[in-house]
Amino acid sequence: MSNSSVAASNEIPRGFLVSQIIVSLLLSTPAVFTNIILLITIYRRKLWRITATLLVVNLSVCDFLTGLISGYGSLYYDVNLYLGQTRKELLRARLIITFSAVLTNVVASCNIAAMAVDRLLAVSSPLHYKARVTPKKIKVFIGIIWTYSVLFSSLAMVLPQNVFVLLYCHLHVSLPIIALSLVYWKTFRALRSHNEQLRNVAGGEDEQMTAAHRERERKMISAFLMVLILFYVTFAPQYIAQNMLVARRSFLSQEGFRFFLYVGNKLLLVNSILNPFIYAWRIPRYRKAFTHEFGKFRLRKKCKYNVTQANRMSQMSSADSDPTQESDELKPTFAAHD
Repeated sequence: MSNSSVAASNEIPRGFLVSQIIVSLLLSTPAVFTNIILLITIYRRKLWRITATLLVVNLSVCDFLTGLISGYGSLYYDVNLYLGQTRKELLRARLIITFSAVLTNVVASCNIAAMAVDRLLAVSSPLHYKARVTPKKIKVFIGIIWTYSVLFSSLAMVLPQNVFVLLYCHLHVSLPIIALSLVYWKTFRALRSHNEQLRNVAGGEDEQMTAAHRERERKMISAFLMVLILFYVTFAPQYIAQNMLVARRSFLSQEGFRFFLYVGNKLLLVNSILNPFIYAWRIPRYRKAFTHEFGKFRLRKKCKYNVTQANRMSQMSSADSDPTQESDELKPTFAAHD
């Protein structure tokens, strides 16, 4: 919940502040731009028409906001501390950063849980999946996630801090880890069972089609599982630090603990950076979309370069055969002849 800068005292070493500023800049920038590229690619390739992609879009928006507000907000906070402002003067900025961090973490946790359940339904009930899970239902559920997350984050203003921290950590980390472990266990078991059934029934071209479909499902499930693992691994240091603060507030006065809290907050930015690469690596549909978009970008760049070179050569050719220069050379001859 607390930002790395929030945890620091007023006597923060300037060298430590400089390191925070550099790391915030280096992590926030790719977190913002990788998710912008992912969202543009999904829009241009019309991948948003796929139901599961709506959840990917929502998580990407969440990661984008993490980099933009939590990441660059932390950068703004640290720069102003370095320039001499006090934590009291930056209280409003600190509250905005903290609220945004809690909000995006809650949204990410709920969205990742929804992705797990979506894959379970897709594998366990493939014939009824499209009827049960529609784009309209997913959009409504995403709206519910954001509404819940805003309301929950607002509880920080009315509940005692220790109570809020315990609810924040255990509702969105402890319980989901247990529940989602069971969900993915059932998902992979259903996938194996479904594979066996299709292998016994299908034949010829049908068998090839079903095998390709099973492979796509497996890769999407593994991608979503990796996103889940990455989120909870990168959230773990913050989870530990917040529970330690509940047990003993005096940890904040220890430099080693403040550094641990700082590292924990920055790791969440690493999660936001890596998610788009996981989709591109594990899901062929996204990999082809990224390749196609980057291919078009390189082609446009190459065409622009070729046009520039052609214009330059044309200008040089025009200069070599300029008729005005030729007439100037002929004028003395005509004058002498006359």
